[in-house]
Parts: sequence; structure tokens; C-alpha cells
Amino acid sequence: MVTVLNETKKLCDFNLITNNCKCEICLIELLICEKWREILKDEFSKNYFLNLKKLLHSSPFFPETKNVFAFLNYFPIESTKIVIIGQDPYHGEGQATGLSFSVPKNKKIPPSLKNIFKELKDDIIGFKIPTHGNLEKWAMQGVLLINDVLTVEKNKPGSHSNYGWQFFTKSIIEKINLKCNNVVFMLWGRYAKSKAILIDCNRHLVLESAHPSPFSAKYFFNCKHFSKANKYLISHCKKPIVWNL
Repeated sequence: MVTVLNETKKLCDFNLITNNCKCEICLIELLICEKWREILKDEFSKNYFLNLKKLLHSSPFFPETKNVFAFLNYFPIESTKIVIIGQDPYHGEGQATGLSFSVPKNKKIPPSLKNIFKELKDDIIGFKIPTHGNLEKWAMQGVLLINDVLTVEKNKPGSHSNYGWQFFTKSIIEKINLKCNNVVFMLWGRYAKSKAILIDCNRHLVLESAHPSPFSAKYFFNCKHFSKANKYLISHCKKPIVWNL
């Protein structure tokens, strides 16, 4: 781990020099997983990302800087089993964790996550609705909880949707599609469904449904994505996800 951190510092210092700024948001250093860092390192020098970094200096944002890439720091790319795509982080104080749909244990469970839990209870035998919304246990098992846009301004949903994050997250999905086999992609809502074009359905399982938001949840319920995902993983000799939190 010391070696990884030292190499990360070198990359960070290089970014500081090449960008010619006193940058506290040198994001590549936040990628703890060496394999993800190697796979994505070229993105950090592209024009869209250099511009994105400048934009992030304009105002405070959520999640905390240290958690922007939290969703990538639980496992290497080859251990990806399931990808759940959200839109952008929660914009309330202390809600965003860097994992899509997840909130800290001391925060109220958001409506969409409540509906996800309701569907799980109906779909997975033995699932117990938790008293919190922390989804780290899923991430620890290979569930990539990724938002399409990775930052947001306080109390301004969608405020960073034009910053260029979509190029970065598109690259992540494309790399999973090419480098992995038999991954389950859960695409909920029109926004997430637009990513289906990036996924080879002959190599992976794509599950589509309405978004679990209260506005569309009646079309999300009974999708049975969680049991379908586990059945698919088992059929390809992969350990199923334990959904209980």
C-alpha cells in the first residue's frame, strides 16, 4: 500500500506541474485501487478532464473530495459483478458518499432507496429492510454503484451535469464492457437506459426498468432484477450477492 500511495503522489505532483495551478482537487490521487488507476490514467490528461478540474474550483461540492471515486476503491475492475447506474450524487448536506443511491448510516433513507429495499424484500427470500441506507456491503462484494455525474453543488440537483463527468463515466462503462465478462448492468430510468448502447449484450446481462423514484416506482416494482442478477452470476460460476445489509 505504501508503494501505491507513493506512486499516486508522483502522479499527483505531475498533474500539479502540468496544470500549472495550486490544485487541491488532484483527483487521480483519490484512486486507491492501482488497477483502476492504471486503466483510467489517460482520462486525467484529456482536455475535458482538465476543464472539469477547473470548474470544481468554482464552488464547494458533494461528495467530499476524498469520496469522489469511492465507488472504484472497493475492488479491481476484474472483480466487477454488477453495475448499478445512478444519475448524480445527493445534494443535501452529508448525504453523498461516492456510491450511487447510498447514504451514511446516520442519514434518513431517501425515497428511491426505500423503493429499492421494498423491491428487494419482494424479490429476495429472507431480505430484511434495513434501518439505514449505507450500501457499502454491496460494494464490498463487487457491486459498482456509479453515478453518471460524480459531483453536485449543495442543494442544486444536476448542477454539475454539464461539467464533463459523462465522458469519464462512459469510459469506465466501456472498459468494464471490454475487459470483463458476465457482468450484470442494472439500468433504471431513461437516463441509465441510454447507456445500454455501450454494453455488449452477448457478453453481459442488461436489465432495464423504470427508476425507483416515487414518480415512477410503480413501473420499477416487480422487476426482480436482484434475483435475476444472482441467478445469472451463479450460472456463470460467480458468487451471488448477499443483498442483506
